[in-house]
Amino acid sequence: MDMNRPPIAYDVQMDPVNENCYDYYLRNTARFGEYTAFSHKGKEHLKSEFVADIESMAAFLKDEWGFRRGDVLSAFMPTSVEGIIMFFAVNKIGGIINFIHPMLPEGQINEIVELTRSRAVVAPDSLAPRLAGVLQRYQLPCLLTVSATYAIENKYEAQANTDALAVLGVRKADLYSYPQMLLKYKDVRVEGEKENADDIAMFSQGGGTTGKSKTIMMKNSNLNHLVRSIGRILPINENHGVDTEVGCMPFFHAYGIASGGLSALHGGAKVIFLSRFDPDVFVKVLQENKVVQFNGVPGLFRKLLVTPGFDGPHLANLKVMYCGGDDVRPALQNAYDAILSKYGSHAQICAGWGLTECCASCTANPYYRNKLGTVGIPLTDIDVAVMHPETNEILPQGEIGQLAVSGPTVMAGYLETVKEDRGKGIYTDENGKQWVLTGDLGKLDEDGYVVFVGRMKRLVIISGYNVYPNDLEKLLTDNLPYIRECCAVQGYDENARSLVRLYIVTADGETDKEKRFEEIRRLCLEKIHRFAVPRDIQYIDKLPTTPVGKVDFMKLTQLRPPIKYD
Repeated sequence: MDMNRPPIAYDVQMDPVNENCYDYYLRNTARFGEYTAFSHKGKEHLKSEFVADIESMAAFLKDEWGFRRGDVLSAFMPTSVEGIIMFFAVNKIGGIINFIHPMLPEGQINEIVELTRSRAVVAPDSLAPRLAGVLQRYQLPCLLTVSATYAIENKYEAQANTDALAVLGVRKADLYSYPQMLLKYKDVRVEGEKENADDIAMFSQGGGTTGKSKTIMMKNSNLNHLVRSIGRILPINENHGVDTEVGCMPFFHAYGIASGGLSALHGGAKVIFLSRFDPDVFVKVLQENKVVQFNGVPGLFRKLLVTPGFDGPHLANLKVMYCGGDDVRPALQNAYDAILSKYGSHAQICAGWGLTECCASCTANPYYRNKLGTVGIPLTDIDVAVMHPETNEILPQGEIGQLAVSGPTVMAGYLETVKEDRGKGIYTDENGKQWVLTGDLGKLDEDGYVVFVGRMKRLVIISGYNVYPNDLEKLLTDNLPYIRECCAVQGYDENARSLVRLYIVTADGETDKEKRFEEIRRLCLEKIHRFAVPRDIQYIDKLPTTPVGKVDFMKLTQLRPPIKYD
């Protein structure tokens, strides 16, 4: 940790007042005047155009679809400027955007659309055929975005993919083209909602503090306070519209939209959104722009390091890189330190931690005071405490317990059909202060930095992807008769990297490990995400149980091994 390196001025955002996210963005960026707000495939677009397109899409939603305050738009959007424009357009008129992972199984998509009472859908034209089922089932209108819109000279001439248009023959509801609606509502303005900071702005699908996926409700005030807090740990953009930030974290995760999208826009950076991470494309962006910041997960940083062209004088522009989802390994940090120092950059990979229930970012290492082996300090106005897992008593510094978070970014609750489920994971202490009980284990070190230790909830996170042990266990016991019972838990490999460890009690006593491992792997790859495939299988005679007879998964769960930093 370099305590002596002088910090660059903070990118301090204005304090949010009783306003929605769009109005807060307009107020924060008014001081910057006109500048390049975003670039897509090398074509730059001014802030005035960005705002004009937001206004046009808000008019479309209100006049064409009759959207009103509280209506929900489900967005199956990649990381793109269209996704941000639709977020702000919905937000202006008091609606709720519901970002959904487009690759979820159709049944799960149906459940989310039904739970949120979505009135319409926005999706890239390439995804329309995949969404035909949900569009037909609920008779929802769909706005199709076109990837070429902001890359060609005349954006209004961008044409939707013919395969997408074929969906029109499958269902009765209308399809709308994003470029055509921009043209139809060009220069049209509608009245928006005002003084509605407590309105729900976004639904996000999160792990849930109980380990089961839930729909999390975030208010305007939640997201606005997060933007302000992040602004307190970022270096200021000295040349608005030239200093560039790259966003490639998915919008269906709150971290991508809040930390990777909104915070960059509020700081007056030129933002380049990449719909997917391609290391060669990413390096080209670094070479052709003055990139000062980007966020990612460890895998992204590792791939960049070995991509031809990454090493070069363009790295001198970097001021900070933030990493979430997993640990920053000493070897990775040292490799970046060495390559960046060649070009005079003090930038480091700074680790952070958070959960969707608190807008996905709760702690971070300040860019000028980065302490390896920790996930940083709480963001401004956010309290992080270490509590006893059973009594919720706040534990002394250095003791391991459940991490709890309180502050203005704490969610409004869960959108669940069962009323009793809506407040789960929220604890109100004797002073009336509300805390999110995260299900994560950690401690506070002597400098007040948070050290993440492991997870007490039934959730394993691999490279930022949520793995639900219950789903994995059901898949195996339903399909493999030689598995009498099993338990999937958090584990770590010899390099302290997160993995799924599976404990099996066999029905036949046979333990042909190699054969069984291949059968389990093959089944998992067919049915679930590759991150959920167990990498370590242990055979035991009996699973441990709690006093009430439930499987005691905590006895099998491995705490993260300490990582040694030179």
